[in-house]
Amino acid sequence: MDNASSNEQNFFEKFGLEVASGEVEIGQTYPIYGMITKLVDDTPGQVVVEINFSIRAHMTIPDEKKVNLLKERAFEPGIFVSTVKSKDEGIEVDCSTVVFGRRQDFNA
Repeated sequence: MDNASSNEQNFFEKFGLEVASGEVEIGQTYPIYGMITKLVDDTPGQVVVEINFSIRAHMTIPDEKKVNLLKERAFEPGIFVSTVKSKDEGIEVDCSTVVFGRRQDFNA
């Protein structure tokens, strides 16, 4: 097991998490691991992003500085705490919280 896999395993053990597949249910809240792959609408207050090329996430972010931070962190891994709104034509969620990891310093 390489160092990255070992770190991931320790993270999952530390927080009691596991990776599982299955059907999501409308109205249920899930932590979605992934990244912002597209910014659909960056209007403050009604931000819409695409997560992992397939999930459409609606976010209420009234502060333009936080919208800009979200743009800067696109394509960085994060956890998106989201409630499923629809599964009709792809999954649509309301995202209440985004947690990004600490940025790595590659100038060592």
